[in-house]
Amino acid sequence: MPKLIVFDLDGTLIDSRLDLAGAVNYMRGSMGLEPLDTARIVRFVGSGAAALVRRAIADSEIDFDEAYKRMRTFYFDHITDTTVLYPGVPAGLKQLNESGARLAVVTNKPGAETEKILTQLEVKTYFSDIIGGDADFPLKPEPDALLFLKKKYALTDRDCWMVGDHHTDLESGRKANFRRIFVTYGFGEKGEETPDYTADNFSDVNLILSGF
Repeated sequence: MPKLIVFDLDGTLIDSRLDLAGAVNYMRGSMGLEPLDTARIVRFVGSGAAALVRRAIADSEIDFDEAYKRMRTFYFDHITDTTVLYPGVPAGLKQLNESGARLAVVTNKPGAETEKILTQLEVKTYFSDIIGGDADFPLKPEPDALLFLKKKYALTDRDCWMVGDHHTDLESGRKANFRRIFVTYGFGEKGEETPDYTADNFSDVNLILSGF
């Protein structure tokens, strides 16, 4: 079993699409803009909260700082209205944790939101490290957070895995020399990256990892 398994959050552990879209459209509506389709907003996700807001107001000239504040405030208050863990995630994390693997979350979502979601969905205790997008590391696809964890636990490349649904996850894993699992059930895309393995559900993730 790998000694370190790093997970992305949105689109990998949780389906957060409707709450993210709701927060973006609340912000837009409160500033006099028309709502955007959920599918369009979801395409803006993956590069952090600031990038999400910038993309969501690119069709306007409204103030970014005010838009960012309104979106994050609303989102924090409604963060798990509809957000759920993907099927198999609770049992899968429990199994991986009990196997002795060290589990971590590295996400471009801000830390406070990340911690709140994992706590409310009752899986926070499985993770030894939770690194949000406002920590002292560059956002994915830069590998700094992954390299920090590998060094922190004095692990070799073969002991470390990155699991995610987006090319930013896969690129960060490649740059850190982690083995990589791309999950197809999320809402990201792998782009030009070539993952080591592909999983169609979270049970597949466990099955892949159990072979090492």
